[in-house]
Amino acid sequence: MQSKRQGLKAFAMAGLVAVATVGWANNVCVTNVSVTDSGAAYTYVQCNVSWDNSWKASWTEGSTTLTNWDAAWVFVKFRVATNNAPWQHASLSASAADHVVPAGTALDVGLTGSKGAGVFLYRSAAGDGTWTNTVKLRWNYTQDGVTIADKADKLDVSVHAIEMVYVPKGNFYAGDGGTALGQFEAGISGTPFLVTNDNYSIVLGGGGAGSLGNNNTNGMYTGSNPADDFNDVATQTLPAAFPKGYNPFYCMKHELSQGQYANFLNQLSSTQAGAHYVASNYNKNRYSITNMTGVYVATAPDWACNWLLWADNAAYTDWAGLRPMSELEFEKACRGPLTPVVNEHAWGSAGSVVDIASVSGVDGSGSETAVPSNANINFNNNNFFGPVRCGIFATASSGRVTSGATYWGILDVSGNLWERAVSVGNTQGRAFTGSHGDGALAADGSATGNTDWPTSAGLGAGYHAGNWRAGGLQRCVSNRYLATSMSDSDDPFGRGWRCVRSAP
Repeated sequence: MQSKRQGLKAFAMAGLVAVATVGWANNVCVTNVSVTDSGAAYTYVQCNVSWDNSWKASWTEGSTTLTNWDAAWVFVKFRVATNNAPWQHASLSASAADHVVPAGTALDVGLTGSKGAGVFLYRSAAGDGTWTNTVKLRWNYTQDGVTIADKADKLDVSVHAIEMVYVPKGNFYAGDGGTALGQFEAGISGTPFLVTNDNYSIVLGGGGAGSLGNNNTNGMYTGSNPADDFNDVATQTLPAAFPKGYNPFYCMKHELSQGQYANFLNQLSSTQAGAHYVASNYNKNRYSITNMTGVYVATAPDWACNWLLWADNAAYTDWAGLRPMSELEFEKACRGPLTPVVNEHAWGSAGSVVDIASVSGVDGSGSETAVPSNANINFNNNNFFGPVRCGIFATASSGRVTSGATYWGILDVSGNLWERAVSVGNTQGRAFTGSHGDGALAADGSATGNTDWPTSAGLGAGYHAGNWRAGGLQRCVSNRYLATSMSDSDDPFGRGWRCVRSAP
């Protein structure tokens, strides 16, 4: 698309590559990107951002008034178009007042260090339905080493948007009072543990008052696969800096899609992309990403992305300016402030499980719908042998149970692909402080600068809520069957990803 600056190319990169008119797909879309209204040390990147089924709502739960909404995390990439220069992350202004949004739109800047890594766009008042914004984001280009000469005629600019859901500050329970392996509990009581703060240390294990227990288990595995290093006797300390879920955060509404991942690969160097793509996975277990003459293409862009190693997750997260979620945040994202139900799924019930059997419409088109129409989960499924379309169970008329949504409206958590979260059960996981990515990767494609992030699955990160071939208790929110002990070599075709970011 031609901008107002001669020679500058602007590209729109949607966070979820979806069919443009299907209401239930949510369809975040970025169009009409241009660069305009430049100053001596900055310029504005202008674009339209829209998506369907947007909402902002307030309600009372007990004596507490809660407000939540969905949002778009919008960030900008650029490259100097000469000499095959790499794409870089644009430094947006740290001040919300420097960006221009229309009436009815709220904007918060997400800082990484002193720079704006991106912005959250959301409704400023209660409402729902399709929502379109024309926004101007101030890019302080000189902070990125860009000169006036570069800006005049040698830059490519792209804008990405990822759908997120706001999870507000507040108390929540960890564990549901059941007996699933590794289940969180208060001490040794067998009852859920109430999280009432974020900035305090918690004793893990030992059975004392105020401690966070785990049903006196060391996890599923022993030996070469690490498991929880605490139980009713052995104690550890969860540091104050570990994100416990009490403070507000944003969570991706959907699992990472194959279209999103292809967009990511296309903005890396050949070396970086090669580190995060395995050609032999193409057409295995519904992995549709292929390399066509140097361009990565997802032939089914709306299917959730599988075959992801922890290194792939970390790289995408760093590149997007986001962060991993902790396993305590995971339970908050599912349950909200409600009293737990034993063995509950993400939609808050131990039952109401309706498995998808097939689809209506062209599978992989982005408009396919679930059969039966009241299906709310993809699990233990020999019909697909892989993930289905992101958000396939949510329709314009579906509720929490029928869409398979969490308390806050986050989709596809139980089943489809494993949810991965940073564990409290070993030293590597407990070192996590929730630092955010800065948008830059090392030359070899690895995430950089986030020394608190786990280095691999099994060394600080585990699997939750099942996948398309997992059944029984594995798909339940509080089951910690694999919360600490699963490695990248386990279930490689069933691994997905979902990022979060601390709320500004």
